[in-house]
Amino acid sequence: MFETFNVPGLYIAVNSVLALAAGYTTSKMTGVVVDVGDGATHIVPVADGYVIGSSIKSIPIAGKDVTLFIQQLMRERGEKIPPEDSFEAARKVKEMYCYTCSDVVKEFNKHDKEPGKYIKHWRGIRPKTGAPYSCDIGYERFLGPEVFFSPEIYSSDFTTPLPVVIDKCI
Repeated sequence: MFETFNVPGLYIAVNSVLALAAGYTTSKMTGVVVDVGDGATHIVPVADGYVIGSSIKSIPIAGKDVTLFIQQLMRERGEKIPPEDSFEAARKVKEMYCYTCSDVVKEFNKHDKEPGKYIKHWRGIRPKTGAPYSCDIGYERFLGPEVFFSPEIYSSDFTTPLPVVIDKCI
């Protein structure tokens, strides 16, 4: 198959090492990679291009949890999203509008002082009927990703913030 497609070579590597390599313009291959997937988050230390397997940490909070939390927040606020589309709408809100902030209290204050500047509008189409609907996206924009830094706001099962797990990994 390599001959058919004229492939000159193949390099197989751990994706954390490749992610670290892609992030540097120099040949420095030492650092910590935080790999947030849909079902789990892994913190992978890399030294001189090699993964330190004994120090890899995982946390049970991941992208799907952020989506579910956003879905929950929007439901609690009473947004008129069709139930059959609420997860997909929350996923799109996460991907398009979410961001992290350094101070949640300041972020709440910013949103409260100038809501028009920070509230986004989501428009969707009901999957079954094709009827349009819309909703406002406010605090969800920064509270969704906050589950990594204050996991207790989402679940009492896991309460160790991501920065603490990263410190343990190092």
